Amino acid sequence: MARDDDYFRKRLLNVLCATWTAQACSVFALLGLADRIAAGTTGGADLATAAGVDPVALRRLLAALADAGVLRQTGPDDFVLSGMGEYLRTDAPGSVRDTAVLYGQEVFASFAGLLDTVRTGRPAFTDRFGESFYQYLGGHPELAATFNGAMSTAPEPPPPPARLFDDARTVVDLGGGDGGLLADLLRARPGLRGVLVELPEAAARARVRLATAGVLDRVDIVVGSFFEQVPTDGDRYVLRRVLHNWDDGNVTRVLSRVRTAMPAGARLLVLEELLPAQPQRAGAGAGTWGAPRNRIVDLLMLVLMEGRDRTAAEYGQLLADAGFAVTGVTDGVIEAVPG
Repeated sequence: MARDDDYFRKRLLNVLCATWTAQACSVFALLGLADRIAAGTTGGADLATAAGVDPVALRRLLAALADAGVLRQTGPDDFVLSGMGEYLRTDAPGSVRDTAVLYGQEVFASFAGLLDTVRTGRPAFTDRFGESFYQYLGGHPELAATFNGAMSTAPEPPPPPARLFDDARTVVDLGGGDGGLLADLLRARPGLRGVLVELPEAAARARVRLATAGVLDRVDIVVGSFFEQVPTDGDRYVLRRVLHNWDDGNVTRVLSRVRTAMPAGARLLVLEELLPAQPQRAGAGAGTWGAPRNRIVDLLMLVLMEGRDRTAAEYGQLLADAGFAVTGVTDGVIEAVPG
C-alpha cells in the first residue's frame, strides 16, 4: 500500500509541475532554438549568442528540456533535438511550434485566472485582456498569425460523408480556416465550386493552401466575419468546428444570418464533435465518465472563450430557434434546412 501511495504521489507531483515544462517549451519555441539546433548550432553558448540571451540561464533551460525528453544532451554544453523536439521546428510537418508559443503566452495568462472563471463562469481571458478572445485577435495580428498557425497544424476532424455533396454545385464554408475542407472537396469533384469566409490572417493561409491544391481558381475567398456577411449563392453551407466557439446567443446570431442568406433548396451542414446524450464509460474498470474528446480542452475553452461542446439535441434546439429544421444527424454531422 505504501508503494502505491508513493506512486500516486509522484504522479500527482508530475501533473503539478507540468506547467513548468510547458513554459520551458514555449520559451524554447519563441526563441527559435529548434530551428537553430536543426541548422547545426548545438552548443549552449553559441545558441545563447545567436538568440541574444544569458548563456548560463539558457544552459539550465536546455538541461531541463533534456530531462523532459524534448532534447538530448550529447555533451556538457551540447544539445540536439529528440524526436519530440523535432516538432518544435517551424519547418517540420505537423509542427507544434505555434501551439507551444500560444500556450505559453496568452493561454498561460488566462489559466492563471481559472479560479475567477470557476467562481463567475466568465472566460478569464476577457478579464485579463479587456476584450473577448476573437476581438483581441483582430487587434493583434501577430497573435492571430500564431493562433492560425496552431490551428492549421492541429489534427483535422474527419471529413464529412461524401454523399452530402453529391448534388452540390457551390459549397460555402463559413469560418473554414486554411481551406482544408474545400481543398479536399474540390480536388475530388472537378465540377464543384467553393466560397470561403474567413478573417484576414486565416484567409491568407487558405489562399496558399488552395493554390497548392490546384483549386484556387474555383474558390471565392470572402475576407470578413460570418457575423457580418454570408454569401447568398450556395447550395451547401458548412459550419465545421465553428459553433462550439460561441455561447448560445452568438450561435443563434450566426445561424440566423445563415438562414437569411440561404437560397431556396440549400442545406446547412453543422460539423461538430457532439457530446453524448448520456455519459459513457471511458474504459472498462476505469471508474470514470468519459466524453469523445479530452475534457482538458473543454477547460481551455472555458478560460479562453465563451463556447462549449454540446449534444445533438442542444444544437437542434439552437437550429430551431434560428428557423431551421433538422433533417438528420450522422457521424457528427447535423443536416438542416430552412424551416
